[in-house]
Amino acid sequence: MDIIKKKNIKKIDLHVHYIPEAYREALLNCGEKNPDGFPTPAWTPKEHLETMDRLGINTSMLSLSSPHINFGDKNSTKVLARKVNEYGAELVTKYPGRFGLFASLPLPDIENSIEEIQYAIDILHVDGFALPTNTWGVYLGNKCLDPIFEELNRYKSVVVIHPNKPSSIPSNVVEGLPVPMMEFFFDTTRTVTNMILKGIMKRFADIKFIIPHAGAFMTILADRIAPALQIMPSVFGEEIENNSIDVYSALKGLYYDLAGACLPSQLPDLMQIVDTDHFLYGSDYPYTSLPACTILKDALDKTEILTEAQHQCIDFGNALRLFPRLL
Repeated sequence: MDIIKKKNIKKIDLHVHYIPEAYREALLNCGEKNPDGFPTPAWTPKEHLETMDRLGINTSMLSLSSPHINFGDKNSTKVLARKVNEYGAELVTKYPGRFGLFASLPLPDIENSIEEIQYAIDILHVDGFALPTNTWGVYLGNKCLDPIFEELNRYKSVVVIHPNKPSSIPSNVVEGLPVPMMEFFFDTTRTVTNMILKGIMKRFADIKFIIPHAGAFMTILADRIAPALQIMPSVFGEEIENNSIDVYSALKGLYYDLAGACLPSQLPDLMQIVDTDHFLYGSDYPYTSLPACTILKDALDKTEILTEAQHQCIDFGNALRLFPRLL
């Protein structure tokens, strides 16, 4: 703690994005001018650093947002992954202590994803990896992705998950609502539930997973799935029936960023299941504007459901345990 005080650490941002020019061009080339119903925000490193100073953020751990990098062409996805990862690594080097990087992978391509994991760690020295909840309908937990998780586990990686547009959305209902408003929470809940049921956290126990937006709907769904697994396991299929699955234990072992509006209800619910030493600050900048980031930050800073010690753990202490290089 003395070291922390000397460095005057205020906040470390675990849910924050960058927009490399190669990514912006890929969005436009694929007709994604307004992905998920929102225009892609303006972004520069200079503006990002100024925003960090306004919000009292020491370090932004950068990652890509939805729709991520796979627009349907295998080779283009591989090339784009390398471009955005190298650009992010350049920012980390250019601004020491201000940026960290979660590298992107060309999912669901196994061979090229494993190659990119090795390059990102051994050459770029990234802090971890960012995985979308699904890529063209392939959800995390799908057995086809096991070799990727095996490699991530071998490196004891930190993996942040970010919601993507679901592979299928019902038509003729809430048409005017942008995808992130509801569907991001649904897709996060869907993929985390799938990961738990498929035993991802048990089989790849050396990966530290960070779940976005205070766990989405997981705290509510856990109270439905957990007793059902005990009372009628056969309903879930032979594979799950023959394997012991503890939903609450799995949730306790995950980390959670608190990006978005997690008050007044979501955070207290999560605190009933998960200890606050697994909570992390997140701004969701630049997809959340500076004024909105300020409002959300102030609400979290001022809530009385957290002690001062818990506030410090969420702001930076828990992140420093995950990323000791930031000391």
